[in-house]
Amino acid sequence: MSNEIEIKLAVSDQAFNELEEHLKNFTCLVHKKQFLSNTYYDYPDHFLAKQKMGLRIRQEDQELTLTLKTNGEVVGGLHSRPEYNLPLTEKETPTNAQLRELYPFEQLPSSTLQPIFSTDFNRTFWLVEFQQSKIEVAFDQGKILAGESEQPICEIEFELKSGNVEDLFDFVETLPFERDIYFSSASKAKRGYLLGSKQFLTDWLNKWRDFLKEEREESAVDFCAKFNSVLKMEQKLLEETLSFSPALFSQDFMKTVERVGAFFNLYHYYDENGKILEAVATEKQKEMFLPTLLESNQTIFAEIRDLIRFHSETKDNEKTIEKLTALLKSRVYFERMIKLMRFSA
Repeated sequence: MSNEIEIKLAVSDQAFNELEEHLKNFTCLVHKKQFLSNTYYDYPDHFLAKQKMGLRIRQEDQELTLTLKTNGEVVGGLHSRPEYNLPLTEKETPTNAQLRELYPFEQLPSSTLQPIFSTDFNRTFWLVEFQQSKIEVAFDQGKILAGESEQPICEIEFELKSGNVEDLFDFVETLPFERDIYFSSASKAKRGYLLGSKQFLTDWLNKWRDFLKEEREESAVDFCAKFNSVLKMEQKLLEETLSFSPALFSQDFMKTVERVGAFFNLYHYYDENGKILEAVATEKQKEMFLPTLLESNQTIFAEIRDLIRFHSETKDNEKTIEKLTALLKSRVYFERMIKLMRFSA
């Protein structure tokens, strides 16, 4: 078993050249390009997905590996999850016996595993020395395929191969990107399971009411737990918003009001509950990041208020969501999320 610690960043195709040029500033131990073909398997009732596990066979050149990724922790774009690997000599549908070699399942379905979707992509990766750590940088471009449906892959994964997680944050913060970037918590496997299925907008205003109600009812004050809860909610809100086309909102004034309002509630919460960030910064001994984090919160809060004013005056739903999307993919949001991830680590 190994435990992956990585940060995933969703980017545009144009980011590749910027990344390649940027990495010339560091000592590169390995530089390689390869094509990776992956088939994901599950039972007809999606037993593994329900356990928040992903099972795949990866072909890398002539090597085949069966990998089981188990449920880990994802906060912001920082992933930490155990994975188990088994070398294969030929590509055949995995069996229950092989699954039990990977992981001590108490019980498995009697039905046969079947292919659910595939992910095929070109990977360019660099193994970079940075401070006291070694970091693997992998740029993936390709697509997820599920039946007749497909979705593009364009992302960068930064995996800590050795060293400490603070070096990983420091390294990612050196990236030169200014726009069209955001941290992603959704694995390729999760996106594959969702591909082709109908997705619905979450009622985030009610979700916030439930969150605040639960918070009021809690007797003990655990600032770190509150911080992690609100950060996870923010990541879900951000990724759901970016997963839908702005055109979805073009004919629906109230959907746009509710979506921008959800971000207003989020930043109003951070503004009204600054002591949470202060307490977490003190507990994690990361007070040095607090002033710039609070400043970026205020900057984005002001942008959200301006966006509400713009929508009220123009009634232009699609343009409002386009402006919101640009903000969520901006450099200021990127830098803010890094600091929040530092607090959660």
